Amino acid sequence: MSPASLAPEQDLHFVLCDFGRSGQAYVETDPTQADASSIVRNLLEGQYDRPVRVLALNVEEGWVRDVSEVIADKVRDVARHDEWKLTSGTRAFIEAHSDLADQQQVLPLWH
Repeated sequence: MSPASLAPEQDLHFVLCDFGRSGQAYVETDPTQADASSIVRNLLEGQYDRPVRVLALNVEEGWVRDVSEVIADKVRDVARHDEWKLTSGTRAFIEAHSDLADQQQVLPLWH
């Protein structure tokens, strides 16, 4: 097997979780389950107690990005559409990365 064949064919996603006194750490992820859809499904199912951030990386293309806002928006949209009951950790993740919350902070208050 050549090194090129070991490179992922898609972006890999990693979830940073808060483990309280133990600190923060990226949750171990099976590479076959590290796509965006799997992460969204895991958040919907409450697989992460206190998710903080989601990073995506692509080894082949040489980049890493914080995709927390995109993932939070997708989880929120699917939860609303399919009427999922979210865990407090997933709700907090969505609130922390909501573009609506960011927009509300920069809008002036009108009376």
